[in-house]
Amino acid sequence: MFMSYGDKTSEIVKRRLLDIVIGDIYYGALTPAQALLMLYGLPPTTHKETPTEFKRIFVDKERMIEKKYADFLEEIVIKYFKGYEHGKIKEVSGKEVDKLLKDAEDYMKRLKELREQIEKRASEKTIEQIYKDVSELLENLVGKKSEENTINEFDANFIKTGKFAPQNLRTLKNIFGARKEFKKGKLDSHKVDLARKDAQMLINDLIEYNQRCDLSNKKEK
Repeated sequence: MFMSYGDKTSEIVKRRLLDIVIGDIYYGALTPAQALLMLYGLPPTTHKETPTEFKRIFVDKERMIEKKYADFLEEIVIKYFKGYEHGKIKEVSGKEVDKLLKDAEDYMKRLKELREQIEKRASEKTIEQIYKDVSELLENLVGKKSEENTINEFDANFIKTGKFAPQNLRTLKNIFGARKEFKKGKLDSHKVDLARKDAQMLINDLIEYNQRCDLSNKKEK
């Protein structure tokens, strides 16, 4: 019985090497890729869809990552995992595992950078949309003016006259300032999120005021 353990050593080692690839390396490559696709805005992808969608979005469409990383993901999911599922791959060599581990380390390092790229792009879209929405609403009140003149007129004609709360002026200044900071690369995603939350209150107040003005004009007519 004791001798039989020695006979099984090779089989056990081979199985553990295969477990490293189809377990640890597979999920270590697949799950972060799925997460980044969701961060980009896509619904959750299956393991079959992920390599194709990863390449389509980040390599072909956005050109945010090099093709070799999409190739690595495809190799792990299609060649190794699917190969294992269909019984085509029954064992892997230690040399293969060493190479895959090295590639996986490089892959994860690059995916962390890709996450920062996606977050930065999302922040840029957010701050630009906030700026656009607020500017268009204010244009209805004070006309098309520079940021400085918009702030001054909003303060003089709408804050000091009690039509809007002082908090609205602070929010407006913060939005304009946040956009300038972001253009300089100084604004992080946390500050963008705070600007978005504050801006929503200002946008709601501006919409409500414009609606009251429209209703008042219709009654006069």
